[in-house]
Amino acid sequence: MLGHEVPFSYCRQGASSQPCRKIFDCWFQTFDIETFMKEHFSEQQIQTILTPPKPKMASLIELIQKAQNQNPE
Repeated sequence: MLGHEVPFSYCRQGASSQPCRKIFDCWFQTFDIETFMKEHFSEQQIQTILTPPKPKMASLIELIQKAQNQNPE
């Protein structure tokens, strides 16, 4: 996603304190990433990691609605 090489530790600790959702795509040729992930994360955690993020427009609409609900003026 960054377009250049990064250490595995960077990929294991993404912005949301979870591994990057592209971790399988980037590391499968280097070592057995599937086994590593299964040893360190539950199936539910792996599914959460692999779930694509919401589209930016949907996230913005949710944030606007939340702000409007907090400040009904």
